[in-house]
Amino acid sequence: MPELSESVTAIREGAKEDSFTYLTILEYHINTPGVLPVLNEVLQNADLTREIGWDLVQMLLPIDGSEDCLETVARLGNPREVSIKVMEALEGLAAAWEDDADIPDENEIANVASESSKIPGRFITLTGMLAIIQGRIKTKHPSRFLGPSLVKVFNAYHPTPEITTAVINLVRSLSGRRRPPLPARSSSINVANPDKDKDVFRNAPDPEAEQEDPVEESLCQKLLQSFTTAILQQYVNAHEMQWSPRLLELYYPGNVIPGKLTTTKAFSEDEVLQKRDAVVGQLVVRIYL
Repeated sequence: MPELSESVTAIREGAKEDSFTYLTILEYHINTPGVLPVLNEVLQNADLTREIGWDLVQMLLPIDGSEDCLETVARLGNPREVSIKVMEALEGLAAAWEDDADIPDENEIANVASESSKIPGRFITLTGMLAIIQGRIKTKHPSRFLGPSLVKVFNAYHPTPEITTAVINLVRSLSGRRRPPLPARSSSINVANPDKDKDVFRNAPDPEAEQEDPVEESLCQKLLQSFTTAILQQYVNAHEMQWSPRLLELYYPGNVIPGKLTTTKAFSEDEVLQKRDAVVGQLVVRIYL
C-alpha cells in the first residue's frame, strides 16, 4: 500500500490530469488510510466533481469513513448521473440482503457476517445522498426521477429501527413541508442525516434545470405517501406491536391482574419496545400530516 504522503500528493496533483487518468490514480490510492479528508478537499472543485462524481459512488461506498466524500458528490456532482449510480448501489444492497438470507458455506460464515454488518450503514449513506440529489434535480417532471428512486429504496429496505429512521429522514427531506420537529423522545434513534439543515447553498445548481409542471408537487406527495405506507406495513409486519392487548388494558383496566407486568407498561419502559412505538409514530406522521 502506498505511503500516506505519496497518496496525498497523488490525489492533489492528479486532479490536474484528465478525468480518466485521475480516476485511475484514485483507484490506486483511495484505500490508503488518511487520504479521504484530502480527497474531500479536492472534490470541493465543483467542475471536477460534476465530471467524475458518478464514478466515485461505487468506488467510495465500500470504504469506511467515506460519508463526507459521498455527501460532497451528492451536493456537487451531476445530480441526474449520480442518482443513477445511487440507484444501482441500492439495487446491489437489495441483492446483498437476498444473498444473506441463503445458508452460507461454513468457510464463508465469517465473511458473510462481516459484510452484512456494513449494509445498514451503506443504506443510510445512500438514502442521505438521495435526499440531497432529489432536491437538486429541477425538471419538468420530478416524479419520473422520484418514483424509480423510491422503488430502489423500498427493494433495499430492511425493517430495522435504524434503517427505518433513515427512510423517515429521506421522506421528511423530500416532502418539502417545513414543520417544527416533533418533541424528543427517550427512544429516539440517532441516524446521520446530511440533509437535516437543508443547506442548499452548499449545492451546485442542476446544469439541466427546467421549470416544474405545477401538477407535479401533488403527484410527488402521493408517491411519498404510498411509499411511506408500504414501509409502515413492512415494519409492522416484522415487529409485533401488541396493539390489541394494549387497547384491552386501556378500555378494561378491571381485567388487568394486579402486580403483573402489563403490555402497556412494557411498551413504556422497555427501550426496544419504545423504539418500535417511536418509529411507527414517525411513519404515521409522515403519511397523514
